[in-house]
Amino acid sequence: MPGLIWFLLVFGLVVFAHELGHLVAAKLAGVTVTEFGFGYPPRLVRLFRWRETEVTLNLLPLGGFVRMAEDDPSAPGSLANKRRLTRAAVLAAGALMNIVLAVALYSITYMVGTPVPVEGAGAGVYMVGENSPAEQAGLLPGDTIVEIAGERVRDAEQAKALIEAHLGRELTLIVRRDGSELPPLSLVPRANPPPNEGAVGVVIDLPLETRSFPVWQAVPKGARAVRNVIVGLFRTIGEAIRGTIAFEVSGPIGIYRATVEVAHTGILRLLEFTAFLSTNLFLMNLLPLPALDGGRLVFVLLEWLRGGKRVPPEKEGLVHAIGMMLLIALMLVVTVFDYQRYFG
Repeated sequence: MPGLIWFLLVFGLVVFAHELGHLVAAKLAGVTVTEFGFGYPPRLVRLFRWRETEVTLNLLPLGGFVRMAEDDPSAPGSLANKRRLTRAAVLAAGALMNIVLAVALYSITYMVGTPVPVEGAGAGVYMVGENSPAEQAGLLPGDTIVEIAGERVRDAEQAKALIEAHLGRELTLIVRRDGSELPPLSLVPRANPPPNEGAVGVVIDLPLETRSFPVWQAVPKGARAVRNVIVGLFRTIGEAIRGTIAFEVSGPIGIYRATVEVAHTGILRLLEFTAFLSTNLFLMNLLPLPALDGGRLVFVLLEWLRGGKRVPPEKEGLVHAIGMMLLIALMLVVTVFDYQRYFG
């Protein structure tokens, strides 16, 4: 399947789940929802009408959107007319749906079968760099290296030492994939690899074994996987603030390239990547920035701190409008940097 279609499916699912969360919460709260759109305008066709809500199909296939009455506190069906807790729940529902999606997708991978770390001999391949010697040789995440240059591998440290001993020279690897050893793979470790990449372009650790789990074990494992992603993201942000690693933000081009790269490794890895992306969207939308759900939640919190006194809707709307323009400008800048990084 072409890369663009994979990207549209992955990105569209993540955004659609987010907007579906807002829709369900708004309906349950009695908020008037005038339109729920598949994709973004311009509109192609109205599919049907659900009470007061038009369900539409739109031209740009990137998830969906919810159009609801929000800003007029005097309107009975307006979100602004509801209690603070209700408004907060509707605003947070999109991000929470992204967590639900992430847990579900990770759980599916555990039920179908996914590589998990195990005790034993060998070095598990956790990540393969793009255009690296490992990728060109055919190594995939989930493989276990069992032999290097004719020597059986005990652990990841020995594997690293054997690779370092053959810099610039061809060596042969034997890997185990899905329980079976593959024919020998050949590659040449780089003496001067790119920044943040090793000699062959892999991240290795404990050996891996593909295992599947029943649903009652898979769901808790899926929840723990989401927790680990969130903890890892906060740790990465902290290290970037301290200056120990470079701070990088990817826009649509970066997400597209990552999606295509992961799609080549199989559907299960693509499900994991979609869950990872959905978790990222959960965190991003809860940031206390104008125009994002987190920014709108800040105004609900301010109302509570001020003893029920609200910020006038027109002022709040102006803040969010300015925030939206700044976010669009930031996205354009990130897209330019992505383009220079990958194509410049």
